[in-house]
Amino acid sequence: MLTEKITCRDELLNAFKNLIASTGKKEFSIQEIKDYMLRNGSISTEKTIEAHVRYRCCANAKKRYHATNYDDLIRLESGLYSLFTR
Repeated sequence: MLTEKITCRDELLNAFKNLIASTGKKEFSIQEIKDYMLRNGSISTEKTIEAHVRYRCCANAKKRYHATNYDDLIRLESGLYSLFTR
């Protein structure tokens, strides 16, 4: 039986959806996201989570260091992040 590998990106998107559902907020700091993911048994390290939020999954990141990038999140002026909706 093949099992699908869960990635940091998968966990990140689930964390955002769960945080939105449980708090009613739509904007979260990197620290809030890291705390939630690590508290819930994330497979990723803090640095990996930060890299995904800041660069890999951020639509308006200034620099893209990774070969594959996603437009899942958007950084707001206040340093908070929200899901990017088109």
